[in-house]
Amino acid sequence: MAKGVTARIKEAAAETVDRATHLDVAGATQAIAKKFGLNQRLINYTHIELRNKLNEYGFKETPYNQRVLFLPHCLRNSKECKAKSTDEGLQCRRCGKCNIAELLTIADELGYQGAFVVPGGSMMQKIIKKQKPKATVGVCCYHEANLAFDFLRGTGIHAQVALLLQDGCKDTRANVAEAREKMELIGKNVLEGNSKELKK
Repeated sequence: MAKGVTARIKEAAAETVDRATHLDVAGATQAIAKKFGLNQRLINYTHIELRNKLNEYGFKETPYNQRVLFLPHCLRNSKECKAKSTDEGLQCRRCGKCNIAELLTIADELGYQGAFVVPGGSMMQKIIKKQKPKATVGVCCYHEANLAFDFLRGTGIHAQVALLLQDGCKDTRANVAEAREKMELIGKNVLEGNSKELKK
C-alpha cells in the first residue's frame, strides 16, 4: 500500500532536519554536556540518540522483513573465532563466545531481511546496494554511526544505531539490550499488518 501524504511529509521533515541541523546537533550536544558534566561517551550517545530520533518515525513504519542488521567485525572473539570472511562479511558459526550470535538470533526471530557482520562502512554500502532494504539497524562505534547516517541520508532508508559498550579495533562489546530495543521498534499498524500476514 502506498504511503499517505502525511507519512511522506513526516519522513521528509525528519530527513530535512537531520541534513540541516547535523552540525547544530553536535553543538547542542556539547552544550548539554557542559551543563550536566557528561563524559565523552555520554556526549557521543546523546548525539547519536538525537539522530536516531529523527529517523525513528520512518524506521517504525518499516516491516521487519524489509530491514537488515549490521554488526561490526570487531565484536568477534579474536582468539577463539573460527568464522570465515566472505564478500558479505563474516559467516558467524554461532559458537556463543561473543555477542554476535545473540544479536543474529534476535534478527532471525523478528524475521529481518538479513543480518551481516562487516569490517566497515564500505562493505555495508555494497550490501545495501545489493539487498535494497527499507531500514537498517547498526551496532557500531560513534564514528561509524555518523558515517552510516550520512551515507543513508537522502536514500529513503531509515536507520537506527546502538552504540558499542566498548570500542576498539577488536574484542569490542555490544549493548545487547539496547540493540534489541532498536531492532524491535515498530509502529502498531505495521505490527498488526505483520501478524495478519503470518496468519495467512
